[in-house]
Amino acid sequence: MGDARNIKFVLEYDGTDFHGWQIQRELRTVQGVLEESLTRLLGGPHRVAAASRTDAGAHARAQVVNTYTRSPMSPETMVRGLNALLPEDVAVKEACEVAFDFNARWNARSRRYSYKIVVGPSALWRGRAWSVRRPLALSVMKEASRVILGLKDFRAFSTSGRECENCLCAVTECEWKEWAEGYLFEIEADRFVRHMIRTLAGTMVRTGEGKMNAGEFSVALLSRVRPRLAVTAPAKGLCLEAVKYDGQ
Repeated sequence: MGDARNIKFVLEYDGTDFHGWQIQRELRTVQGVLEESLTRLLGGPHRVAAASRTDAGAHARAQVVNTYTRSPMSPETMVRGLNALLPEDVAVKEACEVAFDFNARWNARSRRYSYKIVVGPSALWRGRAWSVRRPLALSVMKEASRVILGLKDFRAFSTSGRECENCLCAVTECEWKEWAEGYLFEIEADRFVRHMIRTLAGTMVRTGEGKMNAGEFSVALLSRVRPRLAVTAPAKGLCLEAVKYDGQ
């Protein structure tokens, strides 16, 4: 074994059959199966740091993690070896050696997520999108989303509520758009508080249904008081799309 190296991995996963990212005793998690595969491939226990700890049932197109190892194996060989060991719902897309002080979580500059909604029942998207019965008023949801941009306190849209010590998040991009099966919500920020994206999306769907207006949504955010009609959308529609670091 040589000197310790820091290896960064980019992976994707279907979160349907996982109890979230973070390792939990006797439960199947993405971190758990990844660390088990790393241990088998590289020898000895290997712990990973992740850019985002996704919810149970949520997905990732580009989760970023890093781990330290003394194995001389090349990153390219690690990718092939891990993909041979990992279950079919997790795939490593790339790997490279990075600076020793790089940390996938703490060095991340922003995270980008998407949330998918389909109109009507869908067999193909049942595990990857939230199904709503009727078309939504997209223009109203777009109007509601404008207040989200900037540095805001998202206490009203966190399931941690008053226990949230720091609910300030800097949102740089936030947009609703149409896609082939329904509606797509995209958001990018430096950080997110617990269930923030799902609660924002679910509550804006209420505006699209006509059950609350964009002004009421705005008041809830700015007053930091959770609206009575707030809804936390199902995790299955949520996907981590990208993580950005300095230089990107």
